[in-house]
Amino acid sequence: MRIEVVMNNFTPREKIDESRYIAKCCERHGWFASMLRNEGLIGGGIVLSAECPVCREESRIRKIFGESQIPLRFAERSFENYVTASGNQKLALESCQSFADNFTNSLADGRGLLLIGTCGTGKTHLACATLSQVIRAGHSGFFTSVDKLLCKIKSTWAGTGTTQEEMIRQFTAVDLLVLDEIGAYRSASSRDRDLLFEVINNRYESLRPTIFVSNLNLTGADSIEEYLEERSFDRVCESSQIVVFNWPSFRRKSL
Repeated sequence: MRIEVVMNNFTPREKIDESRYIAKCCERHGWFASMLRNEGLIGGGIVLSAECPVCREESRIRKIFGESQIPLRFAERSFENYVTASGNQKLALESCQSFADNFTNSLADGRGLLLIGTCGTGKTHLACATLSQVIRAGHSGFFTSVDKLLCKIKSTWAGTGTTQEEMIRQFTAVDLLVLDEIGAYRSASSRDRDLLFEVINNRYESLRPTIFVSNLNLTGADSIEEYLEERSFDRVCESSQIVVFNWPSFRRKSL
């Protein structure tokens, strides 16, 4: 965008402390009013510059979204582009949208979501759409799979930087955590389950809402209950609204 140079016969050593509003034009978003301050000196003048507030907000959002680790495939997923063809799909959409719209309530009571159903039913789409809206509202958020979360924590065991406790605190501190692919790797060790429990329990005790996503059934053989074991499973059930995705895969419709 345009940079305006105003020459006022000031010497480089003179202090310029006054500010004023001036009309500026962004090539993308049009005109806006900006308060300009001295940012540097060129010869005998001052350089005045301003950034479009819309561009600045977009830059802030891009930075936050980059830090959120939302997968590229799901970066543009929203409530608006989620297709509903049945009453149950509409109910799933409304549940996630209501959670995002009322996220401040979830920060007060720690209640999150548990999205369960078979592959390709749109669980991750709605989880990322929810996370995106929460981030745009000014809250912190982070997306990860269980496998990546465990790898991240265990990477601290080398002792070269962040400690295990510090890493777990980072996963606890974020306002909204999306934890995808629960149970995708069935061969989790008892140590893996202990680490996962630490994250789940810390967020539970800190009233930090979490969105859990899984392709497994809730209970029974080969289920979320079996994978998480009793301590974690009880906390997830107590602190989550369960949303069931019980329809055929969207991905297979194109075959």
